[in-house]
Amino acid sequence: MLGQLKGRVLLVDDEPLVRKSVSGALVAAGYVIRAAVDGLDAIAKLRAGLPDWIICDLKMPRMSGFELLDVIRKRFPQIPVIVISTIAANELPEGVAADGYWQKSGSGCEQLLATMSELTETPPLRTAAPHADGNSVRATKDQDGDYIINCDDCLRAFSVLNSGSTRRDEKWATCVHCGKSVQFLLPNGDPQAPARM
Repeated sequence: MLGQLKGRVLLVDDEPLVRKSVSGALVAAGYVIRAAVDGLDAIAKLRAGLPDWIICDLKMPRMSGFELLDVIRKRFPQIPVIVISTIAANELPEGVAADGYWQKSGSGCEQLLATMSELTETPPLRTAAPHADGNSVRATKDQDGDYIINCDDCLRAFSVLNSGSTRRDEKWATCVHCGKSVQFLLPNGDPQAPARM
């Protein structure tokens, strides 16, 4: 007989051995696991469906756990997050936005499972933030006249060349960081934007 499903976990760590060992322990405990290799990979996985838990390393390439935690707190505050790291808990930088902590020590995942159990009994009291998908973001212009856009998915800024080829006030751009298509509005007073009545 199969055990009861305890929840879906997004495990974010750039070390294959850590992903394998933590995934194995969590699956044995009744969790369903999706794994991501860094913060940008995690954001792509979040687009496909939200987990019940996020377990996240801090030091990763492309997008660190610190950056990912900022995105999660702003976009998905209702999801409990446990940080896993080789850094001792008392050496973590102030303001790390996590509900729990587990130090990678090679001695098993019992403490991680205990932390998850405690958070299940006393979940964090936060509500979901309104999701920005489908809404346009307002671009700004830099000194060269190019548009600066803040991606509503990874929350990073990127620039788009101002080609001047269209007079529509809404445009699309692909985020250079996470690959999401972002719809944006031209800045107020932009000469390309038609006057509004």
